[in-house]
Order: sequence, then C-alpha cells, then structure tokens
Amino acid sequence: MDTFLIFAFVFGISGWGIWRLLIYTRDTIGTNSPLKVVRVYQIAEWQYFLKIENLATYYLLGISLLLLQSAFSAFISEMSIALGHLLMFCFGIIPFALCVFYLILDINHWKSIRNVILETNPAEHALTLYFPDHSITIRDGDLEKVIVTSNEAKARFCYITYFLKNGQKFILSDKMPGIEVILEYFKKIPIEYRKEAFPYIK
Repeated sequence: MDTFLIFAFVFGISGWGIWRLLIYTRDTIGTNSPLKVVRVYQIAEWQYFLKIENLATYYLLGISLLLLQSAFSAFISEMSIALGHLLMFCFGIIPFALCVFYLILDINHWKSIRNVILETNPAEHALTLYFPDHSITIRDGDLEKVIVTSNEAKARFCYITYFLKNGQKFILSDKMPGIEVILEYFKKIPIEYRKEAFPYIK
C-alpha cells in the first residue's frame, strides 16, 4: 500500500506537470495561440492578491508583527533582557519593512491593471486594450518604443511603458495576464531596459 501511494504521488505530480506544459504549449504556440484565435486576458482582484508570493508575504508580515509586539510589550529590567528585546525588535522590523515594501509596490502595480482587458484580434493582427475610462487599439506600426522598468531583485517588480506614435502612452504591470502577447504581435519594437530600486508607477 505504501509503495502504491509513493508511486501515485510521484507520477501524479509528473503527470500534472506534463499536463500543464501541454496546456501552456497549446495556449502559446498551439491551436489556442493568441496569434491564431481571439483571446481575452484579465485578472480578478482575488487572483492578484492571493498569489503564492502574496500569501507568503502576509504570513511573514504576521510573524514580524508578533515579534514587534513582543519586543515592545515586555518589561525590561536587566541589560541582558534589554539586549534580547532589541534583538527581537531587529528580527521583527526587518521582515516588517520588507513586507511593507512589497505591499506598497503590489498595490501600486494592481492599480495599473485593475479592470484592464486585453483582447487579441488575429484576423486584423491587432490588439485592443480596454481601460476603465477608454480603449486603445494597436496595429502594426503604432508602437514607437517600449521601456521596461524593474528592480531586478528576487521579489521582482516590473512595469512596461508603451509609447505610441500618435503621442499616447500607457503603462502595464508585468503581472497583467497576456502582456507578453503585445510583443509577440508586434516585433522589432525598440525596447529600453531601466533599473529602479523602487519601481513605483507614477
């Protein structure tokens, strides 16, 4: 029985990985490719804020708040105890600051893709972006350049600024589903890369 469970677990994970790979291939270069069929991309609030990295951040934030509360609430009477609470404070404040840094950027990037819909139109080789207050249709020759701004860190935040030849521009976080389709549709667009320690979308 134990051997069967181990076998089912190992091959179950492998089978799931292969299945996800097949779906990804179908949706990118296969029969369901955005270059072949109409695809609509959008992200809901719960999908955005309940990503694995967000859940880890919320957990770490809770732990750091408990450490800070313990450091502040305990009565200090001896130097050794004081040093212990100072150490506890340091262990609490560092992850707390990192979580705040992450959440500020996460909320800021969410604003750039909230209620944004990206729709492909293979027949006309065009893309339409629906923003809350307007829409933009992009065809060949409409994009002038693209600027990719990121912090190049493990907790990566990146946003892309698209400049159109008519003077318009729009900004999307790279957390927007289907964002890679824009450059797949329109190749040979000049791309500039910039590094910012705090890539806040203004």
